Amino acid sequence: MALVITLAIITAGVLLIRILREIVMGSSCCGTGEKIPKRIKVKDKDISHYSYRYMLHVEGMMCSACTVRVENMLNSLNGIWAKADLSVREVTVFSKEKRDRDFFVAALKSSTYTITEFEEEKKDDEP
Repeated sequence: MALVITLAIITAGVLLIRILREIVMGSSCCGTGEKIPKRIKVKDKDISHYSYRYMLHVEGMMCSACTVRVENMLNSLNGIWAKADLSVREVTVFSKEKRDRDFFVAALKSSTYTITEFEEEKKDDEP
């Protein structure tokens, strides 16, 4: 009986430490201990204002904090609206101006994320 009580106390202690660590350090699953960054809000969310759409396959996104970081790096650029999907490691980017792969590579250059595929998609009104 004493063994069961001891194991219960140890288990409760481990769980408490994990919960406190997450509260203090954030819940990033990448092991960095960084807090999840605050999402940059895109001011113009009218999709009709964006003439171009791109699909970026981004390696290195491992958790929701990673997707927020990638979105923030891209959304901080003028005329860009980016939405990341962790499940497929892709970022849909809407742009008011025509951009090329090098533009997006440069935007993520200071990070550990890498664009492995780049595709410009047709606008809805194009054949």
